[in-house]
Amino acid sequence: MTSDICESQHRGNPLVSCESALSQLLMRATPPRSAEPIPLLASLGRVLGKAISLDRMEPPLPRSAMDGFALRSEDQEIPRELLSTVYAGTAEVPMIGVGQAVAVMTGGTVPPGADTVVPVECTEVHEGTLFVQEMPLAGRHIRQAGEMGMEGKDILHAGQRMTSADITAAAGCGAKEVQVFPKPRVVILSTGDEVVPWDTIPALHEVRDSNRVGVALQVESFGGFVVEQTHVLDDPEALESSVADALAIADLVITIGGVSMGQKDHLPEVFASLHVEKLFHGVSVQPGKPVWAGCRNQQFVLGLPGNPISSFVMLEIFGRPLLNQLSGQHSPKLPQPQAGVLLTPASSRKRPRYLPATSSVQEDGLIGVRVCEESGSGDWSALAGANALLLLPPRAERHVGDAITYLPLG
Repeated sequence: MTSDICESQHRGNPLVSCESALSQLLMRATPPRSAEPIPLLASLGRVLGKAISLDRMEPPLPRSAMDGFALRSEDQEIPRELLSTVYAGTAEVPMIGVGQAVAVMTGGTVPPGADTVVPVECTEVHEGTLFVQEMPLAGRHIRQAGEMGMEGKDILHAGQRMTSADITAAAGCGAKEVQVFPKPRVVILSTGDEVVPWDTIPALHEVRDSNRVGVALQVESFGGFVVEQTHVLDDPEALESSVADALAIADLVITIGGVSMGQKDHLPEVFASLHVEKLFHGVSVQPGKPVWAGCRNQQFVLGLPGNPISSFVMLEIFGRPLLNQLSGQHSPKLPQPQAGVLLTPASSRKRPRYLPATSSVQEDGLIGVRVCEESGSGDWSALAGANALLLLPPRAERHVGDAITYLPLG
């Protein structure tokens, strides 16, 4: 195969761009229709299936935004008679009349009649009389009733993946239970006669099954539920049986290896025999060109290349958005590149290239990106410490100090 053919096709299939391939994949993925109730405190990382709304006007009463004194602004700077003190949680508050004031702490109810709060540092108190040292202005330092919203206002929307901040907001709405979409069920199959368990000592001709460990963790971080993972030898019958079993229980089957050009790369034929419709096989990218994707009804198969960096990159580019959509998350799309400055030289050939890298904030405030040393897509050691993928367009030559784009990981 000539170099030009290698750069333009894979197994006779024309290479497609990452954007086009992802679009084909997501076009076929339908978000789940039903949601399930779970306790709020168990919802971190889950995707909401139903909006969470305010169960009352918030705040229900005007509250002080700081420690100070509640009074009538129209009385201007005259001395005030101090009536009492209102704390956060004080239920009974007095009515404020002409020439009167109440000490009010942050979060305390602003009494009826008062329309402003003067901060403590702008006042003096002598023998029960308040003296203000600035002209009171109506509305200052008061959280008005209903300023956050009225009862029924949606605070969190269906399709949001719950963060710790979201859970805080949901707790403020009094949500004990929340409706979430089920996690996509994922089966992971690593392949290869040379692959042995990752926690054993391999012979010289063998490799550890570390890819499967990493893929499972990536899947879980994307919101998937790994229901099963195993290794399968490069035997067509064993592969077909394992993929068939996986399709019986999974929303997404991820295979590792077996989709390239080798004599033991049987998986494309296995997928066809199981009536999995091919969406694409071969993407114009480095590394990861042989990646395979298909679907059968609403079950998906993602065939990752066997080289560790290829597998990692392709799962980031295709697996994350697919699992987001299958989880019910709104607007899943290709991860968006961020701007940075290059700290080590880097280059690409005829295809766009993703390189494992580290990113960090520099003294000038810019994000510096340093390429991890690697000897090829099989060099799993290059993943150590990586928190970014440097993105290079085709035929690029980038030098130290050049502006670049990168994808943050995690």
